[in-house]
Parts: sequence; C-alpha cells; structure tokens
Amino acid sequence: MNQWKILSVLGVCLLLLPGCTKKKPDGIPPLHPVTVKITKGNDPVVGANVFLVASTGSSGSWSASGVTDTTGLATIETSQGDWKAKGAPEGEFKIYLTKLAKFEEPPPPGSDDDASKADFYAERLKRLEAASKEIPKSLNSVATSDLKITIVAGTGANEAFDISKY
Repeated sequence: MNQWKILSVLGVCLLLLPGCTKKKPDGIPPLHPVTVKITKGNDPVVGANVFLVASTGSSGSWSASGVTDTTGLATIETSQGDWKAKGAPEGEFKIYLTKLAKFEEPPPPGSDDDASKADFYAERLKRLEAASKEIPKSLNSVATSDLKITIVAGTGANEAFDISKY
C-alpha cells in the first residue's frame, strides 16, 4: 500500500516537471544545430568565445554564442536573459572571436627599486602580449572579422575555421 503512494507521488512530480523549464521567450525564431571549430594551424584554439551576429538587420534581444572546448569545437547556443537553448536561427551571420589571455606571471621584483619594478612589468607585458596573439586582432570585432557562417533551416551548420592565415 505504501509503495502505491510513493509511485503516485512520483507520477505527479513527473507530470509537473515539464512546467519547471523556462519557456522560450517571444520573438526568438526556430533554432537549428550549429557547431563551429576554431583551429590555428593543426592546433585547436581552446577557450575562445565565438559570437554570431546577423549579417543583415538585427537579431533583436537575443544573442548566439559558444566557447571552444579542448578540441576547438564550440556548440552554439542562443540566449535571452536567463533563457538559453542549443542552436541558432537560420540566416547569414558574421563571427567574431575573443579570448581572455592566460599567462604565467613572472616572479615578483626582488626589491622596491625602480629598475626591478621596470624589469618585472616589462616581462609581464611581454608574456601578456604573447598570450594575446592566439586570436588575431582582426577577428576580435564584428566590424573587422571576415568569418561568416550560413545556418540553414532543418540542417543548421557545422563549420571549421583555421585562423592561422589572419
């Protein structure tokens, strides 16, 4: 008898569960699967932010983006506020890339004299500039990037870009 009560409560919970997900906001068109692979030569670009911007018109209040994994692959998601779902609307999009530069800090200056501090900051700047070169500056802005992707209704898109030529 107790077993039936437990099963009944579980059944009701399962029926209510779909109502717990966030509803797709108004104005977001149908989404299609999109993956973008970013490499530099034969090496994957890991941790790059991939942003899609409609080539013509406006995307409204939603955005489409993803982050590359250890293989350089980003699965694109469309979001608005705290709602998000995999995929992107059909159409022509420009792509731009950003990445937070990570580098190993140099050892701190051995003393407070100006020469030690200058050496420390010069080495830090050199390391930061080297880390920042993984994504070419021309690809950091929608205005200067020439990366493009076409998303087709029903099939989506799966594109690969080698950014070593930029």
